[in-house]
Amino acid sequence: MKSKSLLSKYLKKKSRNKQACLAIFADSITVVYESEPEWITETLVVSNAGDWDSVITSLLAKHQLGGSSLRLVLGHGLYQSMLIEKPELPREEYSTALPFLVKDLVNESPLELVADGFQAPLKDRLQVVVTNRNQAEQLIRICNEAGCDVFSISAEEVVWGQLTAPPLSQLVLHRRRHASLQLTAFKQQEMCFQRQLRGFPSPLLDSNTPGEMNHALQLDSLALELQRSLDFLSAQLRDTPITQLLISCDDDDDSALAAELSQRLSVSVAAVTPPHPVLTTNAARVAFAALIEPDGANSINLYSDALKPHTQLMTLQNVVLSWALAVVVMASMAGWYSWQNYQQQQQLAAEKSRLDSKQSELSRAKDALAKHIPSPLKVELAGDLEQHLAAKQATLKAIKMHDVSLQVGYAGLLRQLSDAASGNISVNRIRVTGRQLDLEGVARTPESVPTWVKAFKGYPDLSDRRFQLMSLGRNEQNVVTFKLLAERGAAIAKKPELPASEVIR
Repeated sequence: MKSKSLLSKYLKKKSRNKQACLAIFADSITVVYESEPEWITETLVVSNAGDWDSVITSLLAKHQLGGSSLRLVLGHGLYQSMLIEKPELPREEYSTALPFLVKDLVNESPLELVADGFQAPLKDRLQVVVTNRNQAEQLIRICNEAGCDVFSISAEEVVWGQLTAPPLSQLVLHRRRHASLQLTAFKQQEMCFQRQLRGFPSPLLDSNTPGEMNHALQLDSLALELQRSLDFLSAQLRDTPITQLLISCDDDDDSALAAELSQRLSVSVAAVTPPHPVLTTNAARVAFAALIEPDGANSINLYSDALKPHTQLMTLQNVVLSWALAVVVMASMAGWYSWQNYQQQQQLAAEKSRLDSKQSELSRAKDALAKHIPSPLKVELAGDLEQHLAAKQATLKAIKMHDVSLQVGYAGLLRQLSDAASGNISVNRIRVTGRQLDLEGVARTPESVPTWVKAFKGYPDLSDRRFQLMSLGRNEQNVVTFKLLAERGAAIAKKPELPASEVIR
């Protein structure tokens, strides 16, 4: 069980989905929180601070607020509020410096106080709120033991500003049941003035009090006190004067009291309208106002860093637990590395097996290759045979260059060429090589040459002769000369061959 509680300190994940507020007064404690779609509030009576533990624990357990984030607001009498000269200190140092700055204004030692403050709207002064350190630590301990976290600790007079109109300066007359009458002024929701009005019994409007004159005198006396405060604030708040008085008194009919005071004062008087119907008492309204109060430069939070619980890390239990965790981690890492090493050894063995197999195949291939390598004598003999074969192929190619006409002679060709003679053509040179026939001579006219070539169609040996080039010209005697040249292979440009009969077309 001891180790389980120790681990839960590190592994516990607290729920912060719900927020609640506890309004702590000398005679009662009120809880307020939102439970969709409505707000829940409950008040329990206490006789002294010794009852806080049982009452707070029962309230949180009854409403199942374990794990919630709590805002605490201290009621009048559980704190002190005062104005001091503004020190040249950053805001984060107020919690440590203010208890010593107000030591002459309180009866307790600075070491027994927690304090916070904000810039007061009136003049260049600091509004300070202080409370007993042991009292705050007691409330924080009770909430923590109930499974909740304390988010902030504020004061009743400061949070009342959340129920005023943000752009206005307003005066709030408020009294919790069986408590004193309080008057607090706010400039745009920032507290700038507060006082306690003595000598006014509760309720202010008591129909059972004999004599209407006494009733009127009491309201006149109250209106006079209120008017004095309004006059003082008018001189201080020249830029934003008080424009309305708000009434919130538990033992009175706020609307009726507002109607009576509006006849006696120069400013508008109205009853405080609660944002939700369940907020019928001032204790519930104070708790609601503290719950919706934003964190800002002009808010009070007595829950300083000095009050927050500090985790003692260098304890025997923590050291033992850390060593145990270290052993577990190291053992886990050693096991993991051993497993990785085993896996790598298995892979290495498999790769070595594959390497041996490939090396065996390579050796066999080298042996087979050595058996197929020819001897130098065979290589030399093969080269001689290749040269001999190339010579034979060249001889065959030369033989193919000659056709049958070389074997039978050119008598028939010349005879047909003589038969095709024309009186307009005189042949000076005839050259026959294989299938090639070149003719040169003179002609009577240029047209005579094409006419003569066309006549080759009627002669078998002449009709299949092809001429690649025909040229016409004139000699020095101005006689037409011609040349008919057969194909010369690569020597003549590669043009399509034409039969002798088509060369002139």
